[in-house]
Amino acid sequence: MGNQICVAPDCTYHSEEHASECRPGGRDPSVFSNIDALTSGGKALEDEYKLAEVPESVEAAEDAAALPKPQDSHAEAAESPDGAEEMAATVSKSEVQRLLVEAKEAHIEEQAKIDDADRARQMKSDLLATRNSMRQDNTTFGTSRVANRYGMEPCLPQFVPGKHVPLLGLLNPMSGAMAGMDILAVCRATPYYQDRMFNIIEVVRGRRRGGMLDVFRMELSAAKDEARAQGTRPRLISGGGDGTGSFSLFIVFLALAADPKRSDLVDTGNGFIWTDDELVESFPALVQMPLGSANDFANILGWGQKYPGSRKLSCTSHAWSASVLGQWFAAAMDPASKVVNFDIWGIVPREGETKCDFKLAALSGKRGPCPNTTVDGKRQVHLAEAGKPVPFFVCLYFSAGFGAYMTARFQLNRHKTPVANRMEYARQGAGVILERTPPQMHLRLDNVEFECEGQPYFPPRRHRGIRGRGYREAGFYNINWQAHALHGADRAGMVKRLTSKRKPVRFNDGKLDMFRWKFASLLKNPGLRVQTDKKKDMMLRFTGGKGTGIFFQWDGEARFAFSPTGEDFHIFIRQVMNIPVVLGPWVKRSLIGDIDDGRAVQFAFCGDSEDEQRRVRERILTNIRGDLDLELNATLQEMEAMSFPTAPPAKAD
Repeated sequence: MGNQICVAPDCTYHSEEHASECRPGGRDPSVFSNIDALTSGGKALEDEYKLAEVPESVEAAEDAAALPKPQDSHAEAAESPDGAEEMAATVSKSEVQRLLVEAKEAHIEEQAKIDDADRARQMKSDLLATRNSMRQDNTTFGTSRVANRYGMEPCLPQFVPGKHVPLLGLLNPMSGAMAGMDILAVCRATPYYQDRMFNIIEVVRGRRRGGMLDVFRMELSAAKDEARAQGTRPRLISGGGDGTGSFSLFIVFLALAADPKRSDLVDTGNGFIWTDDELVESFPALVQMPLGSANDFANILGWGQKYPGSRKLSCTSHAWSASVLGQWFAAAMDPASKVVNFDIWGIVPREGETKCDFKLAALSGKRGPCPNTTVDGKRQVHLAEAGKPVPFFVCLYFSAGFGAYMTARFQLNRHKTPVANRMEYARQGAGVILERTPPQMHLRLDNVEFECEGQPYFPPRRHRGIRGRGYREAGFYNINWQAHALHGADRAGMVKRLTSKRKPVRFNDGKLDMFRWKFASLLKNPGLRVQTDKKKDMMLRFTGGKGTGIFFQWDGEARFAFSPTGEDFHIFIRQVMNIPVVLGPWVKRSLIGDIDDGRAVQFAFCGDSEDEQRRVRERILTNIRGDLDLELNATLQEMEAMSFPTAPPAKAD
């Protein structure tokens, strides 16, 4: 039975379910005027077509011979004073069916409008509920947990529209020994900030319609309009560890991505709801808040190495901490704080390829000095399926070798305080040096090669037989700071290294600062200033064969890479974006060098051609959809096919 439509003169509900409950009022005269003409001439025709089956298509209408023929209505229709009886008497079945089909189409259109209105009302209600939940302080001062480190009634500086730069925030509440949670609680108690500072975990989880991501999107667009009226761009506080910067970029793109299923998220032609011009002019400038352990990103940009208001002495008061926090926010929204360009690098497929040829896994094991377990008399690395983040954006540094393996082990042993985390890094580093190399890895950087700009880079002088096993680590810096200790400077001879200043690593020169080191390098440099070589791109090639791989780290996150076929695999990195960042009041010019390169500060997708820039944009959209997870993260079956242990034994020694 097809859909039935009630064609009674005063009916506005045209469905089979409502036919028995027909009620008058509000019909569309443009749709039903012809039906009125047919039915007004006589009661018989109206009765016979009161409930008429509407075919599902025009073809079905042509076959609808089962409709009753209104024979007797002609005589009654002839009594109509306006001549409608003549129309009713001569009208054909096909005309009736055509009008009924039109009525059905009008009903569908009308119902769609009703559904859109219902969704809009529901969306408004959900957004209101989400905003209310966002303003609620689940960490009430001094009651639900340890008292807020910023005091009982902290207050941030008042935001003055037109004077201060519009500001948003994505803060990790668990970072900085839960300092992020205290700062969010302060924001919840302060006008303006209570609507603009977001829990980044809630945003990434709240992707439903009317959820936290929608609220963030609305505030981001509002900040864009406010900033444009002031002739500037909005700013985004990224609060967390060093990996939070790239994750905040992911959240911004997630919020700006178009969605064909939603009428309010229309594609402007580039995959996003903002046009290319809007992205260039209004992409938010990043302000990095130090809430992690190392805080290399925040430190190099001048926003501190510890969370705002960190008390160096136990006798320091809450009022002092609150005052420092207020000064920090005041600098973040001060238009006098300098905005500069910042290079973003990306792990992308090689030229001519559409996908990367490696797979990723995460180190698994128990907490403790060594996560590996003994199988067949040997210490084995055990792997698990990797989760988020998926490596794409590289903001700070990238390396393979000692530091990457140490970072992977540290990730299993995180602590609640930065001091404990630094001690854990030292413990795991000692373990990497003293333990035997597991069979899933090669000694140091054996079977690892780097090429830059199409030329061999590592191992150096490989034509002389030098192999990677003589080196502990190789990679690149984008910033001149790593782990509170390591810096980079242009390669030079011994005399120049000892007697003159060399150009440091710069984060906006469009160049990778490649490095390689071994323990003897500390004497040769001398010290912790690593020699670097500026390059345009980098490709790592691993030739270790089936059942082996390497650990690499980017921005303090580590993964194990291997080939799913046992063949050589490649990790290619080039510049993918230029973003604006804000320099803080504690920036050290000796570390960042001359960053005034004469270029206008702007957001841009990078590449030597429009096609390369387009591929970057498509890669970002692929990441947003979750397809990058499927491309890069290995399944348990893929790990087992390469003979990797995927679960530690029940009893670990």
